[in-house]
Amino acid sequence: MAAPLRLGDLLSGAAGALVAGSGGPAFFDLFERGPEAADGAPNPLDRYTARAVERAVAAALAPLRVAHAVHFPFGTAPLIPFQRLGRAAGLGGPGPLGLQIHPRFGPWWAYRALVVLDRPLPSAPPAGDGCEGCDAPCVAACPAGAVARPGFDVVACHARRLVAEPCRLSCAARIACVRGPEHRYRDAELAFHMRASLPRPRGGS
Repeated sequence: MAAPLRLGDLLSGAAGALVAGSGGPAFFDLFERGPEAADGAPNPLDRYTARAVERAVAAALAPLRVAHAVHFPFGTAPLIPFQRLGRAAGLGGPGPLGLQIHPRFGPWWAYRALVVLDRPLPSAPPAGDGCEGCDAPCVAACPAGAVARPGFDVVACHARRLVAEPCRLSCAARIACVRGPEHRYRDAELAFHMRASLPRPRGGS
C-alpha cells in the first residue's frame, strides 16, 4: 500500500495549500480564444490550463515572495487525489453521475490545480454536498441506466455511447441535474469533454 501523500512531498517547507477550480463556461470560453485551441497539438485544454494557472499564481504570489508549487490533475507525478482533497474541503463524494456535485455549480465545474504554499492559509467554510437532499432526476434521465444511487456504471455508459448518437457528445443525465443549471456548459464545451472521454470500439486503433 502506497504511503499517504503529504504536502511536504510537493513543496519543501509546505505550510498550506489551496485547490483551484473553475465553474461554469467562462474558463472554456477563455481557452477557445487562446492559442492552444487552434495549434493542433495534443491536449490543448491541459496546456491552456497549465499556462493560465501558472501565470495567475505567479502574478498573485511573486510580489509577496511566497514560495509555491503548482500541481495539476494531468501529467503530474505523484498523482494528486483531487476528489479526496475536495472531500477534505467539505464536498460530498461522487454522486449518481460519478461526479462530485458542487452546491453552486452542480456538475458544471472542474478541478484545475493544487497550489502548495510555504505559508499557512485560513480555514474556509465547508463547500457542501450538492447531492444532499436531491431526488436525483439524473437517474431516470440516463437512457443507459448507468446513473444510479449506488454508483455510476462506467461500462454501461460506454456501451451506450458506442451505439447511441445522442450520448456520444452530450449527457441527458448531467443536463437533468438540478444544481447550478444557470452554469451549464455550452453545447460545444460539453461536446469537447464528451469527445475526449469517448470510449474506443474494440479492435479500434
